[in-house]
Amino acid sequence: MPHIRTLIKPAFETVRVHRTIGIRSSLALFLFAFVFRLVYIIQSADNPLFGVPVVDAYVYNQWAQKMVDGIWLWDHVDNYLPIYPAFLAIQQLIFGPHPIVNKILQSMMGALSAVLMAQIAARAWNRQVGMITGYLMSTNWMLVIFESEKFAEPFCIVFLSLTLWILAYHSHHLWAIFAAGFTFALSAGVRANLFLMLPIIPAWLVWKNWQHRSLAIRAALLFCVGTVIIIGAIVYRNYQVSGAVMLRAQATWSLYSGLSPEFEGLHPPVGILFRKYMYLPQQAGKFTIPEIEVFWAQKLGDLIRNRPFDVFLNFFRRAIIFLNAREWSQEIDVYAYREYSKFLSLPWTGFWLIGPLGLMGLFLTRSLSKLQWLLIICTIIGIASILPFKVSDRYRLPTAAMFAFFAALTLRHFYFWFKTKNKHALVIALPVLAILCLFCWPDWQNLAARKTSRHHFFIGKRYEAIGHIDDAIQAYEKSMQEFPWDPDSPYRIGRLLILKGERERALIYLKEALRREPKFPGALNEIARIHLDGGNVEAAEQYAIKSLNLAPAEVGALILMTDIQRRRGNQQAELAYLKRAVTITGNHRPTIILADRLDALGEHEASLELYEYIMKSRMVDKTVRVSAAMKAGLTVIRHFHNHARATIYWQYIVDHFLEFRFFSLQAEFFMGVLSEERFRKRMGNSSEWRTAAEYVIGLKHWLNGDMSEAVEAYQRCLQISSDQHSGELSTSQKWAQEDLNHIRQAR
Repeated sequence: MPHIRTLIKPAFETVRVHRTIGIRSSLALFLFAFVFRLVYIIQSADNPLFGVPVVDAYVYNQWAQKMVDGIWLWDHVDNYLPIYPAFLAIQQLIFGPHPIVNKILQSMMGALSAVLMAQIAARAWNRQVGMITGYLMSTNWMLVIFESEKFAEPFCIVFLSLTLWILAYHSHHLWAIFAAGFTFALSAGVRANLFLMLPIIPAWLVWKNWQHRSLAIRAALLFCVGTVIIIGAIVYRNYQVSGAVMLRAQATWSLYSGLSPEFEGLHPPVGILFRKYMYLPQQAGKFTIPEIEVFWAQKLGDLIRNRPFDVFLNFFRRAIIFLNAREWSQEIDVYAYREYSKFLSLPWTGFWLIGPLGLMGLFLTRSLSKLQWLLIICTIIGIASILPFKVSDRYRLPTAAMFAFFAALTLRHFYFWFKTKNKHALVIALPVLAILCLFCWPDWQNLAARKTSRHHFFIGKRYEAIGHIDDAIQAYEKSMQEFPWDPDSPYRIGRLLILKGERERALIYLKEALRREPKFPGALNEIARIHLDGGNVEAAEQYAIKSLNLAPAEVGALILMTDIQRRRGNQQAELAYLKRAVTITGNHRPTIILADRLDALGEHEASLELYEYIMKSRMVDKTVRVSAAMKAGLTVIRHFHNHARATIYWQYIVDHFLEFRFFSLQAEFFMGVLSEERFRKRMGNSSEWRTAAEYVIGLKHWLNGDMSEAVEAYQRCLQISSDQHSGELSTSQKWAQEDLNHIRQAR
């Protein structure tokens, strides 16, 4: 549409241009944007998922928690970069873990983004365009929702806007250029597609400062250095842990799922419908991250070579999806979140407005300044970079935020044309805008009917996590009814019913999950477990084998097969499955089980090696580590009667896990820090704690040669009623029974 720029006289040629926004106006804009967000936060408190991170936000939060625990370096390449988890960890260390902290802090960051974007637009065009940009950013309801959750996009936008602000106002200072490279790395480090802008900005710096060539080259180099400091360190660490030069995992999968016509322009929903694709490399014998990346790269190459026309059509379909005014969401249901706030439910700014206006604004400038060129090119690159990956809801937010520049420009033009009664301009502009609205407003790809974000499903997960089993089942049933394709909800209901002891009813839901998704290893595992508990070992094995064929590295299926082989009395096969689980998955759970089993089989030194490995693995949850340390100490005491060697483990528990009182009190008692009376008193009256207390008291008496006191303590341990629903003895009681047998045999 170049003719538009020629036929329509720009609105700024006849008015005095003011290219700054003062402190008062900036402060007013910040306060407006922040209060706007606060109203939403207050009103959304009734959302059952208030402060509950889900999907990607959950992963970020878990990684951040490890950093809070002191584990800042990672031991495997993840789907995400550590930048945003580090931000969450730092804020938690400074302000505490309450979810309101993140909501307030990111809302302030959102308000700051609005101010920065306003100032950039004022510098590029004029003050009026700047203020409109700021208020469009302030009232964008999608930004408000994601700024209140632990997703990385608000972080990306604030540092992208800071980068552009530095380039707009301070590109003549070399220190500022270095800082811009640093902030750009922080931004692109959470939305990696933005790295396609990296060649553009140094090239722009050279062009802008071409009259001073040495300055121009230094500026471009400094920007790159500022970026490489962060990104280079991450790539180097990834190389250390994987042996391959890579920025993140699943990059080739994301590109494949974006381009493959199989997905009809969208990516598969969270849950088994996504994970079944993650099992494909395993089925091909690919288990390491580099192998998996090569697997998807090869599939992508085959796809492009064999179906180029279909790939092109799918790419075009994704462009239409990008322009759709509807906020299709894969994870949180943004419309459900919005409904908890009457204020935010008003028709505030969204892609329905900035989409068509932004597209039109891209063509409404002529005699472009260098800064305008930068903003236009970066916006176009942002669109192009996201199209092959994920184009909806939060993934397009950074690019949608840049659309605000051009939407504001269009609104300013229309205001001027209406004010001056410029009919000639309006006759041309209004039909063009109508055409652009026809791209954005109709639901060409039927996104409304293809919604995959399941609000009630995540509510069910929340209730399940806090132990409200019946509420969780009700929420999952609502999700089942709303989404007839949803296999995850019946699967989770089946698991919960097993916990309640309702196995027959659980079987109905698990089979429904398989009807909805036949390639569901988790559902097959649970059905196998029901058969195993019912004594039908053959049926259990058939289902477990089906599960392992679908997911050869699935921990649950491998552990299930060890239980089946143990039930069959096939010790060799049992240990083989356990060792396979440890080798392939690297998961702590089969490692602990293998260590326990080796200990039970009398291979105590081998079990100690595994216990030590887990207790020193900093990426493993602390609860698992301290449990492994305690088991190591008890193994040394029970089977080697080596108090000095066991004291190494007790001291390790006291030094590293003092907050875990259940274990640290036992360690202190063994070390002589606590008397028997004080130890018994501090362990309290909980059946689990009393059982453990009586066992370690008996064990210590046995070590000291006081057999009668040991026997009495062991008998008290066995007499305590177990809290377990199965009625089985606790681990402490099993050990007490074993030790009693040893004592009796010795007599």
